[in-house]
Amino acid sequence: MIASLRADTLKARKRTANWILVGILLAWLILLSYVLDYFIFKHPPPGFRSEVPPSVLIRIVFPENVIPTVLSVLGTIGAAVMLIMGALSTASEYGWSTVQTILVQKPGRGAVLGGKIVNLALTSLIVTLVLFLVAAAASLILAGVDGRAARLPAASDVVRGFGAAWLVLGVYTALGMTLGVVFRSTAAAIGGGLTYVFVVETVIGSLLGNTGGIKEILKFLPGTAVHGVTGTFPFSPTAITRGSGGGPALISGTRGLITLGVYLLAFIAISLLVFSRRDVGA
Repeated sequence: MIASLRADTLKARKRTANWILVGILLAWLILLSYVLDYFIFKHPPPGFRSEVPPSVLIRIVFPENVIPTVLSVLGTIGAAVMLIMGALSTASEYGWSTVQTILVQKPGRGAVLGGKIVNLALTSLIVTLVLFLVAAAASLILAGVDGRAARLPAASDVVRGFGAAWLVLGVYTALGMTLGVVFRSTAAAIGGGLTYVFVVETVIGSLLGNTGGIKEILKFLPGTAVHGVTGTFPFSPTAITRGSGGGPALISGTRGLITLGVYLLAFIAISLLVFSRRDVGA
């Protein structure tokens, strides 16, 4: 599996699409979650209305809110980016017909997919670390520009928030990996995954989230679990709200963590089962 891990690490590093995706995610975080919010709250446009005054809302971009700000982008653009990266890792092997070449060599199927799983876990870890570092840097810069004292969150909260973010990104990366193995098509894996994230979870959840039967189903979906986890890291002051899922979380943070953990294990198990048993040339 070590050889497979090295090979997949090299491919991930050389894949231009991965760098573009990470760049898009960082640009989204910096420009939309920090720069744009700062200018809007610093210079409110005519007709700006909010129950919370802009002088309070502007605190959303300061260091004290680094954790909820990072978590607020993970259920939408973060999920999409990591899902695509996971799909590219597996589906591209079928698209370029390299999976057969890999399997006729020494590594077994479990070792090949195991290398991909470890590589994707490390990739999601690095992306999580970069997101927190960039968010911290942006918030410190804006706090300095505004003349505010930098008040960083407690170390224990940072560790908890980092672990939650890594788990969220890991789940959607595993989802993309699984779709790539199941569909054996990059377009189908990415298209199906993005449709699920933005239509099933986001649109249907927003429009029909209060419907009895739909509401109960939503409680078992990854997006709802992400909302429950992010809800355990509120903005300061708590009057500030932002992020997907609008409204209170349907489930608790603990149940959200358990749900995400179950999904992560399920995606890995499905990928291993399908990849091990199915004829890759069919």
